[in-house]
Amino acid sequence: MAERGRCLIGVDVGTTAVKAVAVDECCQLLAEARLPLNIYSPSRGIFTHDAGEIRDKMFESLRLLMKKLDGRRVEAMGVTAQSVSLVLLDRLGNPVYPVLSHLDKRADLAAEEMEGSQGYIGRKLVGNLVWLRRHEPNVYAKISKVLDMKEYAGYLLTGRTSVDKLWFMVEDLERLCLDAGINPSLLGEVQTYTDVLGYVDDDAAKRASLKPGVPVVVALGDSLAAMIGSGVVEEGEMVDVAGATEVMATLVKEKTPHSYPSYISGLYMMSVSPPLGLMHKWLVEKISPNSDYTYFERLAEHAPPGAEGLMFVADGWKMTKDVWGSLVNLTYCHGWNHVARSFFEAVAYELRRVVEIFEQVTKVRRIVSSGGGATGFVTKLKATVVGKPFQIPEIRETAALGAALTAATATGLFKNLAEAASSIKIAETIHGESQPIYDELYRRYLATRNRLGTEG
Repeated sequence: MAERGRCLIGVDVGTTAVKAVAVDECCQLLAEARLPLNIYSPSRGIFTHDAGEIRDKMFESLRLLMKKLDGRRVEAMGVTAQSVSLVLLDRLGNPVYPVLSHLDKRADLAAEEMEGSQGYIGRKLVGNLVWLRRHEPNVYAKISKVLDMKEYAGYLLTGRTSVDKLWFMVEDLERLCLDAGINPSLLGEVQTYTDVLGYVDDDAAKRASLKPGVPVVVALGDSLAAMIGSGVVEEGEMVDVAGATEVMATLVKEKTPHSYPSYISGLYMMSVSPPLGLMHKWLVEKISPNSDYTYFERLAEHAPPGAEGLMFVADGWKMTKDVWGSLVNLTYCHGWNHVARSFFEAVAYELRRVVEIFEQVTKVRRIVSSGGGATGFVTKLKATVVGKPFQIPEIRETAALGAALTAATATGLFKNLAEAASSIKIAETIHGESQPIYDELYRRYLATRNRLGTEG
């Protein structure tokens, strides 16, 4: 990258927060902002956002960044987001329905019934439209454009609509639309992460305290963006992003029914993202004074390994399932410290289980852990249970950082994303402790999980 004073901005519209980072030409953090984002769940299986709140929080996060950047020139901006979360716009560009979160279950039965190689992402998008046509026909009739959340962020900045060719495997997505009787033109102009979508327009510039004309790139979905922002570029490298959903993803050479094209030629992404962070949030809000995450973690530290027999079993993997967890072996002698410990142990057990699944395809050689939940106690527990060291990057908002690096690559500041990702710096490596008891506890966890019929 060239002259001093330039910077890159990345924005990640997450499930419970909007995160933004600014970095310099050496990938050093210059500024960051994080604003909470509401998710609404009025009844079981329904999860939505307010498009107006997303717009306002994104622009506010950018204003906060610009205030800290002290006149630096913004070279390019990348945006990513939770996916699949749909924003439905009318002909004037106004939302006609609450944003359908990726956690919303109402359309998942229709999505699961669809056939084809497209996989979860495309079926989720089309399934939502099929559900709306059946159950909200008046709303469906008003839809002019359907945008995934990251494309909505790009639209707010540039006024242009798009659909991600790689993320949604557009050719197969169009076939799914036609099979379902849905007009593919609802999806917007086909773009890839190597394209500049457009440039910050005058209205967005005023809202964000930016100068008009900044190139905007819609990056890949948040899981792939987080891999880029974690410096993952080789087979067997893995990320564990502890957010509202726990993104566990790795790169493999073998194309499987559950893998997707990645940003590295010849490699595919295997990924799962159970809602472990939202379970964490729910427990903290019920147990901790003032919803204090640190207090909840301290509770867990004061319980012994195995939580005196109490077991939290994580669920929520299957598309159509909205039960997210169960407490097993609860007795009168257990306290909140045991509940907290059992939850964090369940997260570590699930991570070990996923690593074992990945290792049926490739050897997991490196794990980079990031996100708001990547704290010292939790990461050390994961390293102990999984039996592998965990690396913590200097910049923990890896999806936002990956979006910034994608924008840098699309505008020619890096040759490719592998070169961009090579600039990522690791702050520390956390090693686990020797606690053989966790091998037996893990076996018990799997047996209990199977007995409960947990899927995924």
